[in-house]
Amino acid sequence: MSKELDTPLSQQGDYPIVNYIDGKNQETYDEIDEKKQDGTVTPDRWTAPEDWLARFVDGYSGQHGGETLPPGSDPYRVATSVFTMNDEEALLYLKNLLIEIPHDYSFDTAWAARIRDLSLGHEHCQMEYGDWAYEVCRDAGICHNWSCYAEVRAVLLPYDDPDTPCESFRAYFLGIFWICVATLVNTFFAPRQPGISIPGQFIQLLLVPMGRGLAVILPDWGFTMFGTRWTLNTGGEWSSKEQLLSTLMATQASGTGNFNGLIVLRMPMFFDQKWSGYGYSLLLAISNQCYGLGMAGILRRLTVYPTQAVWPANLPTLALNRTLVSSDQKGEVVNKWKITRWHAFLASACVFIVWYWIPNDFLQAIRYFNWMTWIAPNNFKLGLITGSWGGMGFNPISSLDPLTSGSGTMNAPFFAQLQQYVMRVIAGIILIAMYFANVSWAGYMPINSNASFDNTMKNYNLTRILNPKDNTLDLDAYKAYSPPYYSIGYLFNQGTNFTWITFAFVYIFIRYWNVLKKAFYGMYINMRKRQSIYTGFDDGNCRIMRAYPEVPEWWYMIVLFVGFILSIVTVAAFPTETPWWTIPALTVIGTFICIPWCVIESVANVGIPLGILWNVLPGVWFPGKFLPDLMLLMLGDAFTAIAGSFAQDLKYAHYARIPPRAMFRSHILAQVLNVIMYVSTIALLESLYDSDNTMCQWDNKNYMVCGSAHSVYSTVVSFGVLGTNNLFALYPALKWCFLLGPLMALAWALSEKAGPVIRRRLVANMDAEQCARFDTRIWEPVSTVLQTVHPAIALSGAATWGGNQNLSNYTLALYLSFLFQYYLKRNYTAWWGKYAFLLFAGLSVGGTISGFISTLIFSFGAGKGASFDYKANTIGKTGVDWKLYNNEISYLPLPEVGYFGLAPGDYPVNF
Repeated sequence: MSKELDTPLSQQGDYPIVNYIDGKNQETYDEIDEKKQDGTVTPDRWTAPEDWLARFVDGYSGQHGGETLPPGSDPYRVATSVFTMNDEEALLYLKNLLIEIPHDYSFDTAWAARIRDLSLGHEHCQMEYGDWAYEVCRDAGICHNWSCYAEVRAVLLPYDDPDTPCESFRAYFLGIFWICVATLVNTFFAPRQPGISIPGQFIQLLLVPMGRGLAVILPDWGFTMFGTRWTLNTGGEWSSKEQLLSTLMATQASGTGNFNGLIVLRMPMFFDQKWSGYGYSLLLAISNQCYGLGMAGILRRLTVYPTQAVWPANLPTLALNRTLVSSDQKGEVVNKWKITRWHAFLASACVFIVWYWIPNDFLQAIRYFNWMTWIAPNNFKLGLITGSWGGMGFNPISSLDPLTSGSGTMNAPFFAQLQQYVMRVIAGIILIAMYFANVSWAGYMPINSNASFDNTMKNYNLTRILNPKDNTLDLDAYKAYSPPYYSIGYLFNQGTNFTWITFAFVYIFIRYWNVLKKAFYGMYINMRKRQSIYTGFDDGNCRIMRAYPEVPEWWYMIVLFVGFILSIVTVAAFPTETPWWTIPALTVIGTFICIPWCVIESVANVGIPLGILWNVLPGVWFPGKFLPDLMLLMLGDAFTAIAGSFAQDLKYAHYARIPPRAMFRSHILAQVLNVIMYVSTIALLESLYDSDNTMCQWDNKNYMVCGSAHSVYSTVVSFGVLGTNNLFALYPALKWCFLLGPLMALAWALSEKAGPVIRRRLVANMDAEQCARFDTRIWEPVSTVLQTVHPAIALSGAATWGGNQNLSNYTLALYLSFLFQYYLKRNYTAWWGKYAFLLFAGLSVGGTISGFISTLIFSFGAGKGASFDYKANTIGKTGVDWKLYNNEISYLPLPEVGYFGLAPGDYPVNF
């Protein structure tokens, strides 16, 4: 200690005494730390007492109900990494932290209250000064040098070994191998229903024996260049950094890109554009990847370096990665459990390999457990409200299969899942009321379908309104047929998405204005003064990553510029009917909406569905044309989606201590291989399956029906050929949803600012006793609840209706989230930190392995055509619920005139 532990702070020298309670702090901890780095303040390095280190290690042993250390940890190294501040500096840091906590939705409220008590001194806490100083230094060190969040600490070390092998030949070799295999398999079987794919966690699992095998068998052949040894085998064991680098190369680069858009563009079943061959597809794919990678790199200050940008969906992968490669502490026992992490993962995977078969093949009634409808299967209102297939899912036990509802339990914090679920319930009640009130002719269709219908209650036949030669609109045929009508669930979904997009855009820019300003100012300073990209970010992870050479801003800008130029070429050099100026417009709009998308996704794993925006805009700009709508859908949707995916990868690397330039190089290589493989696989698909002209038709003998491509085709025709203006003329309320979003955002932001003013006015005429009672009983509980509400996250829950998505897909997930993300996390922290992520990783791996096996057996193998038609499988698929799912029933019968909706002479024709 730099001062005696039992001496009060006020008597310990000339450290600044700062008033943080009223927010008028004159000097922040970051400023003090920056001065130290600049050399203007050079105090002796403080060292924690040995008994503090031993006390910390014992506290993290799992014996006392606290947290445990990640596998592969050196306990004393963790302790020394945490204790870097003396008691004065630690107290100063905690008081600064209290200013930020109200803006951090993920910060544990119980821990925040404890920090608030500690900041008021040892007498307030009724603690001995030495015990109080230990807790202050420990909590400040954990937040500053490790992480503020227990879920991150469960998978992350507060130190790094720069000499750990990472960018090795064996890591690249396995990454390239799995890119080729996964891209080929996933792309080839993407049109199939049900599909077959290689899950990322399955690849992650196989990389371990393959990597360890290469570490044994590869010879140490190599050479030395510029002082660096380049060899086939770096020596030593297969490391966690090599494991994650290979995993990221294989999983994040093995997707199918714009597969559905290219199928719609090229196949005779759809638009049959012969010019869109291999060269065009490759150009489009490369432009998508460049756009995404470039934008992700530019937005690092918003999506990677901020402490709050956790990217919760990354944590299960990181937990599994450490478990597969590293060992537990010997003899570690938590909450009386002795089983290792690895064995817990294996047990979970084995259980769910077996379990998958029960709800999916042998006892299908429990998958969508619509038991309430069994009482009266043909009761329309009962089936509609409580049904799990085509109904609304208002059922407290709507699924007994965590693979159907709950596999993503650990991918988002409980506060986010709870808020979304509450909004789903509210939205569902509104939907039911609108349906029975026959709003927008809703009663003549199923309540929650994504299909479009004609005015005779049949599925809309697009071929009746298109010219067969060029797929343009036949206006006379359209007038003689019908406009497309949509279920109230689909309309509500679209309207909520429109509201959500504009709400999130305005709210995020207001709520995170200081963060955004700091990020873009940092970018400007970095480019002008060549300062570090980590300037302004001083948490432990950023300080550790400063040891590695940075990826300059201009590298990512070059990649983004290449994507920009190639995108212009894709629309201008081919007969796309899309003007070149749409690409600059797409870039500007995409950049602005990518910011709120990445911010919300990084905090709560909630992505904004932006695809609809790229249907609406070209439908306004080019009504009656399908090609511009499809072009901008492929370019715009991939722009934001790929940027978010790459930003998530960069956070993986940040947490796993993978050098930034290694990530950049591996991503460039992975994307080049990925686009070549996936475009080549599309060409292979066409040559193999187009010989009998049934590719993408429902009677294809190999089940290559292209279900998702049909959905893209329908959307493009609805917005492009028929035009957005005609859709808005048919459903005028939709266009006002764009205005509703920013108005709601402004109202919410103003209410946040007005809160303190409202309180002052309410207590103005109260005496001290009344004021204290008001604060305790009313103001503090209400403000605590409102502080945990993130309106953009909550509103996303209302946008999950349509397409037969209902509460059945989320109810069990909410129960599991409460159990694992709230109750166990708070009451059995050690057990939760050690096992929770791995149990759900096992669930995912077991389910995907068994699903893969099941598909091979029942679709290609000996079980092909087999069915299990006994009551336990058929009871849930009878009655109103199942008919709603198959679009076979509606609340109201067809009117006597023979149609519903607009009269034939009133169809919207705004072309």
